[in-house]
Amino acid sequence: MSRVRYARIFWIGAAGILVLAALVALLAVLRGDFSDTDGRILLTLAVLLYCGGAAITGLALADRGPLPQFGWVVAAASPIALGLVLAAIWAFVWEEENEPWNKLAWSSVLVLLAGLLATTALLLARGRMLQRLAMGAGGLAVLAAAVSIVGIWSEPTGDSFVKVVAALWIVTVLAYFLVPVLGRFTAAGTSATQTRVLAHLDGIELVATHGREGVIDLRLAPGERLALRRRG
Repeated sequence: MSRVRYARIFWIGAAGILVLAALVALLAVLRGDFSDTDGRILLTLAVLLYCGGAAITGLALADRGPLPQFGWVVAAASPIALGLVLAAIWAFVWEEENEPWNKLAWSSVLVLLAGLLATTALLLARGRMLQRLAMGAGGLAVLAAAVSIVGIWSEPTGDSFVKVVAALWIVTVLAYFLVPVLGRFTAAGTSATQTRVLAHLDGIELVATHGREGVIDLRLAPGERLALRRRG
C-alpha cells in the first residue's frame, strides 16, 4: 500500500474521530453530566489522532526522506505508544496503583513526540544545510525526551532539573521552527533567473525555476508526481 493510500486512510479516520468526539461532547452536554467515561473516550480519540499522525509522518519519511530507517522506527513505535497510553487511560483495575502505567504512558508520549518533531523537521528541510539543522533538531528532541523520561521515573527534587528540561525543550523548539523559517528565507533570496535542471530528453530540459517565463502551470492531484519518458 502506498504512502498516499495510508494518508487518505488517516485523514478519513481523522474526520471520523472528530465527528465521534463532537458526538460524545454533545451527549455529555445534553445529559448535563460529563462523566469519567466521557473523558476517557475523548482522550482515546485524541491519542488515536496523535499516534496516527506520527505513524503517517514516519511512513512519509520512509518513503521520500533523507533517513528512511528512522521513519520506519517512528512508524513502528506509534502502535506501541498507542497501546501503552490506552492501557493507562482504561486501567480501571489498578485504581490508585496505576502509577507505573501512567509513567509508561507519559514516557511513550514523549518518545513519540521526539520522533514526530524529528520526522516533520526532516520532511520540511530543503537542502543539505537545512537537513543538518533538522537532524540537530531531531537529536535535541530525542535528548529532551530522554531527560524528561528520567525525570518522570526518578522524580528528582529541586528546581535545577526542571530548568534543564525546560531549557532543552526551548532549544529543541527553536531549532525545529528554524527549519521552515530558514527554508522560506532561502527561497525568498533566490534569484528569479536561477534554474535547476531536473531531467533532459533529446535536447529538451525539465528545469525548476523561480521565474515565470516559459512556466507551465500544472496542478497535480494528491499523490501524483511528474515523470519524463519517451513516447510509445
